[in-house]
Amino acid sequence: MLAWLSRRVIKDAWIIVGAWLLLAVALLLPSITGLGGNNLFERAAAGSTSIAGTNSAEGEQILDTLSGDAETVTLLVTDMDISDTVAQQTVADALEDAHADLRALVGEQNVIDPFVVPGMLNEPAAQMLASTDLDGFLLVVTVDPNGDTVADADDKKYAEQVAELVGRVEARLEQVPDELSRVEPGVRGIVSDDARMSAAVNDQVRADLVRGELISLPLALIIMVLVFGGFLAAGMPLIGALASIACTMGVLYFLSLGMDLQSFVINIVTVISLGLSIDYGLLITSRYREELARSHDAAGEDAGGHRRRRRSGRRDPRLAACMTTTLATAGRTVLFSALTVSACMLGLVLMGPAVLRSIGIACLASCLIAVAAAVTLVPAVLVLLGRRLLHPPLLQRIPVLGAMQRHLGDVTSERGVFRWIARQVQRMAWVVLVACVVALVVLASPARNLHLLSSTTELLPTDSDQRTYLTVLEERYSAVTQQDATMIIAATGERVTDFINEQVAAVDGVQEVLRVATAGDYTVVYLELSGDPTSRAAEDTVTSIRALSAPADTWTTGQAASQLDFRQSLLASLPWVGTFIVLATFVLLFLMTGSLLVPLKALLINLLSLAASVGALTWVFQEGHLTGLLGFAPIGGVEAYVVVTAVGVGFGLAMDYEVFLLGRIKEYWDAGADNDTAVAKGLQRSGRIVTFAALIMVVVFLGFVSGELLIVKEVGLALAIVVALDATVVRMLLVPATMTLLGRWNWWAPTPLQRLHDRYAQVGVLTGEPAPSGPESRGPAEPEATAAATE
Repeated sequence: MLAWLSRRVIKDAWIIVGAWLLLAVALLLPSITGLGGNNLFERAAAGSTSIAGTNSAEGEQILDTLSGDAETVTLLVTDMDISDTVAQQTVADALEDAHADLRALVGEQNVIDPFVVPGMLNEPAAQMLASTDLDGFLLVVTVDPNGDTVADADDKKYAEQVAELVGRVEARLEQVPDELSRVEPGVRGIVSDDARMSAAVNDQVRADLVRGELISLPLALIIMVLVFGGFLAAGMPLIGALASIACTMGVLYFLSLGMDLQSFVINIVTVISLGLSIDYGLLITSRYREELARSHDAAGEDAGGHRRRRRSGRRDPRLAACMTTTLATAGRTVLFSALTVSACMLGLVLMGPAVLRSIGIACLASCLIAVAAAVTLVPAVLVLLGRRLLHPPLLQRIPVLGAMQRHLGDVTSERGVFRWIARQVQRMAWVVLVACVVALVVLASPARNLHLLSSTTELLPTDSDQRTYLTVLEERYSAVTQQDATMIIAATGERVTDFINEQVAAVDGVQEVLRVATAGDYTVVYLELSGDPTSRAAEDTVTSIRALSAPADTWTTGQAASQLDFRQSLLASLPWVGTFIVLATFVLLFLMTGSLLVPLKALLINLLSLAASVGALTWVFQEGHLTGLLGFAPIGGVEAYVVVTAVGVGFGLAMDYEVFLLGRIKEYWDAGADNDTAVAKGLQRSGRIVTFAALIMVVVFLGFVSGELLIVKEVGLALAIVVALDATVVRMLLVPATMTLLGRWNWWAPTPLQRLHDRYAQVGVLTGEPAPSGPESRGPAEPEATAAATE
């Protein structure tokens, strides 16, 4: 397959580049313009904590049905003195025009604030809408054109009518603070509703995406310039990355047409797409330059030493041979790497929560796009550059920088710092193994107290006006603050009342039954729980409430209930999804190495590395360390979506570098080197490119940590930690230590499996060349001359 692909790339390079350009533009435009409708960011949802089919999700559906299709728009007025009767009457007079305009829009009964209640703040109903310090108030407008009639969920015409009316109400409320400033010059106001909450999150997603790319792309380019010595070669991985991001954005847009796509998924998928694309493009470009350097001395001479006329561009047989070898080696590695990452993404798709399913599908698509660009677009551009990559890069002409670049970018030497590291590790393999395991266990220890959250509005940046609205509401409007939990009982009457008073109110952790309401055949109970609604104590209280012997079916909703259901959903799907990922990865590594012990070792080490990464994430975000440096306020846990995504994607990325390193080691082993030599040489030849690839990935991920949205910060830091640990502790230390201790057992497999591997998994299946027929195929030939070498 790869042999055929290399021929097409060489022959049709211009067609491939043009096709990618058209595809990128065709997919990017809908995501930006929305094709006349909402664009990608406008279509994305702000977030929901419910998991379909769970107790809390069913309860929310019942509440939505009971509450009808009304929309509520609220104006929060602050810095307005309403402490005495004179001030209240003055404010009431100043609001007369606003009241009249709003009533004309939604009806008299649908506009309420403390000043439309007879007696004003002397009445409890009005006091609920005033701040505890009497320095502000709420003006609440209900938009409900249908009245008691509930419109069908698919009634788009009615939805458009409501949206248009909400917009007019918002515009009118925006004018109120200016009108009140005549009474109190310093008055301020914040308009809020569900649409504005969603818009605040989506706007921040867009801003964080732009900021992350503006930070990560230039830094990645600088690193690649140091590796390659010039902008020409360094730009190759970026070309693939930009094409991948454009196509990924289009795919996300079309996915949003058929499924609910949460706004933060856009950033998660973009950062993964950017990292993988640069990673794969860097590997292809590096191997191609290595092949060019190897063939450079003989480029202008025939076998007898005579000069011969060079052909140019794609007709040059040596350039064609270099590209063929590159795709047969590095291309094969990229394919295996993409398959391992895709297997992990498929695991997210198979999990229960819809959010994880959307993340998995989107990441799977981005991975496939990244590998497609790496094995087609990047090679096509390299082919079109011809011999330009052989010219001394600009950086090498600068005395000090040139020497540094030649050292950093050397990909042909078999002796260097990475081989030295491997030899030192091999001399004290047991010491290194124990030290690394202890270090990773210590890093993983905070994960014992990991608390998974399913937040929504808590993820808003602290400087967002909508976050300010929620904070002020919580601190100064306790009477209208959202309750910690809501219990829905499918019955009414005296038995239900007794159940609430005698059992629900007596549950340990229920601080107060705020109020009870009936709607049709349902009773709705609003509860205040002890402690924070996101805490473990709140989850335990919800568990106790659900365990009560109720007179009818019950549902419990709220953040604690949603978190509890999310965790239970994960635990239910984790055994078989985890088994699928482990088996898929094991099979892929076996097909690549022909060994049973190497894949098993890789799985165990990578799981330990992931545990260390989750522990570090817990230490930072849950325990609140580095808050000043990273610019966030801890909320008592780590988002469940982040942990699951980081583990799934991180496992794939860890296997990504495992494939890079094992490919080179296996190359030397197949060429006849002993185990220790194969490990040392393999680490030397792959260590530099793996280190720089990991450094670029870390830079890309940390670029998104600079954003304001907490969940994106968590994902960026989690993946950066995964890659950093994997490229240093695991690849540089643990892998050579364990492979040294295992010796020849690294490459052991039962005879039937060896035959299976020799028959189906050797390079001939992918490259179109004959596969080796057994152990006798191992000879003294140098691996550089082996067309089947893997990166």
